[in-house]
Amino acid sequence: MDTVLVIGHRNPDTDAICSALAYAHFYRWQTGRATVACHLDDLAPETIWLLDHLGLKAPMAVSDVYLRVSDVMDTEMPTLRSGQTLREAGLLMHQQEIRAVPVIDYGRRLIGMVERDALASHYLDQLQLPEAIDLPVSLLLRMLGAELLSGSSSAVFRNHIWIATMTEATARATISEGEGLIVGDQPDVQRAALEAGAGCLIITDNAPLDDALASDAARRGVIVLRTPHSPFAAALLLQQSTPIDRVMTREISAVTVRPATPLGEAKEQLRKRNLAALAVVDDHERLVGVLRRRMLADQTSRQIILTDHNHPDQAAPGVTESQILAIIDHHNLGGIQTLHPLVVHCDTVGSTCTLIAELYRQTGAPLPTSLAGAMLGAILSDTVQFRSPTTTPRDRTIATWLEERSGELIDNLARRMFRARLPEPTPPANWWAARDRKIFSFGSVRFSISQVEVADVAEVMPPADDLRRELQVAAAADGLDTAFLLLTDILEQNSLVLAANAEGEALAQRAFNGIPTDRCFLRDMTPGSNKPR
Repeated sequence: MDTVLVIGHRNPDTDAICSALAYAHFYRWQTGRATVACHLDDLAPETIWLLDHLGLKAPMAVSDVYLRVSDVMDTEMPTLRSGQTLREAGLLMHQQEIRAVPVIDYGRRLIGMVERDALASHYLDQLQLPEAIDLPVSLLLRMLGAELLSGSSSAVFRNHIWIATMTEATARATISEGEGLIVGDQPDVQRAALEAGAGCLIITDNAPLDDALASDAARRGVIVLRTPHSPFAAALLLQQSTPIDRVMTREISAVTVRPATPLGEAKEQLRKRNLAALAVVDDHERLVGVLRRRMLADQTSRQIILTDHNHPDQAAPGVTESQILAIIDHHNLGGIQTLHPLVVHCDTVGSTCTLIAELYRQTGAPLPTSLAGAMLGAILSDTVQFRSPTTTPRDRTIATWLEERSGELIDNLARRMFRARLPEPTPPANWWAARDRKIFSFGSVRFSISQVEVADVAEVMPPADDLRRELQVAAAADGLDTAFLLLTDILEQNSLVLAANAEGEALAQRAFNGIPTDRCFLRDMTPGSNKPR
């Protein structure tokens, strides 16, 4: 959970992807912290081409930034095996200061969970020795720290066990065939038990066993154990020798989560079922970790850095529950609220990568040639090779600096990138309506703006009616008032604007001084002037 995520906006363009890659590398160098670049949604064809051309891996794909069970779970957890005893479970919990232990088989598959509360309930229910025990002699030897004086260690004792708080006569009258007796240095009671047909003697306090009695026990096939413990301690140890299988929770679904489960869901499962811990299992039900209730009290928020955006509607789900360490952006401020102080680096340049490249230059941070090429490509993409009115002298200056460090020629890189923007074959209308899509709120109106920048718009675009229908679908899905699509011709430097509905066309007319409503063709408008900043 100490890893910092650097992430761009939804429906990412090249600047969103490359700014995340470049700032993650810079922040890792600056702070020494584990930092990972991430992205939401699919990459644009131009971005895919650029990363492949430069030999860069895409940022890690994520669907949200919610904390997951895998972020906080304990992967070095103690476990128990089927057949181990309540005492072993209790001692393990005491030593490790934990309240629950998973029970696994030899393939690490989860078969149950033992909780401290279940042990306590069992002890309270057992105010005396059980009516009968069913335990291997080997287990009795281990639990009692005993030596075997007669009988076989591979045998299993299944019967009631008495404690010799009785006279010889009472022993003869009380003990039935096959039953056991916990007895101290009481030869007369030992003899009476054997003659009554006892099946097991547990001799306490390392008391002696008369040779004649030992021979008689061997002849009768009686199991005889000798332990250093007192009768009271031996009785307690027998009570605690119950296998954990008899008290563990076997309802696996009730006590398990997956590593990818959102932490909020796991927390609710712990609360509803009043559990001390959840076992974390993989798709094969193998144990990979434990999530304990106390971990939730210690857990902090996911730490993230936003690049190329700061509007909540454009950010990853879960951003409002995260700690935002920094925002690096060149757009208008969009109202994200934070509980902690943060670094905000916003300025009026044509690309977020301009700001990040300036940080590299100012600090002397090491800059791989591939990242220099990525930032150069992002600047050329966002400014449309400096044609956009949002272009500043700083964009041109830093682009020249990046050109020298990347070995990429500006004109050649821009031309190849722009050609790669449109996939082959020409994609359907819903692809166009989703490209570089961002949601905005101005006053009481909520709308989205999508943009596709290509050459020869009129030749390659789908029918306008198909595009409008997809805009209507997108607006309805997000509960928006309307939606817009800007089809920007990079070479002609103008944009075709399509609106989802009449309300959108009216809004566009007001914004652009009464343009026609059929297709809202904006002449002499360069890319970048169309969207809010």
